[in-house]
Amino acid sequence: MSGLLELKNTIRGFCRKQDEIVTPALRFVWSLIIFMSLQKLFNYSSLGAKSEVTILLAVLSALLPDGFMFFMAGALIALHCFSISPIVGGVFVLLFIVMYCTYVRFFPNYAYALLLVPVFYVLKIPFAAPIIIAIIVGIGGAVPSVFGVILYYFSESAATIKHLLATENIDKEIDAMKQISEVFLNNKEMYTVCVIFAMTVIVTSLLAKLTFNYGVYIAIAAGTIVNIIGSIVAGAITGKDVDMGLVLVGSIVGALIALVVRFGQGILDYKHVERVQFEDDDYYYYVKAVPKIDSEKKEYKKRSVKKQSEEMQDLDEMDKMFEMPEMRQTPSPVQNFNEMPGSLDIPPVNEPKKSGLHLSGDSNSSRGIQMPPGYNGMNDFQ
Repeated sequence: MSGLLELKNTIRGFCRKQDEIVTPALRFVWSLIIFMSLQKLFNYSSLGAKSEVTILLAVLSALLPDGFMFFMAGALIALHCFSISPIVGGVFVLLFIVMYCTYVRFFPNYAYALLLVPVFYVLKIPFAAPIIIAIIVGIGGAVPSVFGVILYYFSESAATIKHLLATENIDKEIDAMKQISEVFLNNKEMYTVCVIFAMTVIVTSLLAKLTFNYGVYIAIAAGTIVNIIGSIVAGAITGKDVDMGLVLVGSIVGALIALVVRFGQGILDYKHVERVQFEDDDYYYYVKAVPKIDSEKKEYKKRSVKKQSEEMQDLDEMDKMFEMPEMRQTPSPVQNFNEMPGSLDIPPVNEPKKSGLHLSGDSNSSRGIQMPPGYNGMNDFQ
């Protein structure tokens, strides 16, 4: 474990020092994977299928904010859909507007979660997606996971329509339109997968947010179980055979990737949990602090969370004390500089200057300086 922690800290330190290079490079790799997966699902336009277009879109996504990747992905898919049929392109545009207005507009930084589901469908492990989305995004990932499933089944429908429209026949065009309606109205398999993904994301994210020990790992295990049991129940309800091998492999891979993500975020040390409770004028606080295991920690005397909270309360009391009116009073300025006890006796302008240093003061003042006998002022230095 210590070796893995040292490796993680080394990688993290390198990424922090070279952030200006590492972050765009990782964003480029991630964007390239996204666009290559979309090209795999939608590959109908000769212009959009060019590798130069894919690389250009990945470069732009690496340099621009996350929300722009969603728009560029939508433009790429729309180009392929309009290459099939104007109706197919129009349906996708409507679907894109719905996805944007209901989720991406409000959570643009999580737009990648929507595009993550098609990537795992291309990799043949779709049931890994909801567990990973739950750990990274949280409960808000339920909506993009559902949209990702709809996008995948729409790509399958587009492939079927492309095959039907290969021959110029009016009956084929009518069948193509029916195929589009089947995707959104009568596709029980799609709705079943949407429900499974949403349930997995919600259960996993809710359990991960609870404060009991090892909650994150229990949440990942629970999400894996919900994935598997939900698929079995869905297969029994819909009357369709479920590829349990695909479900098991996807769920296990998703759990392993989620554990890797959790390891990157930090390993929690539940043996040294501290609980603190304190209050202010408005609230009473209950705090549970779980330290992270980190091999980069220096050898120094640690202060407990309770000690730190007590010091913070003392500082707050001192701030309140200094805000009291009597503490805000400032001393009145001295009106006459010569009235200060022990001050320098500055002779008037017309009075002849005397050699030596003369200090004046009250008889009771302790600031007076007496010169030794025979001292003749500055003449002694000549």
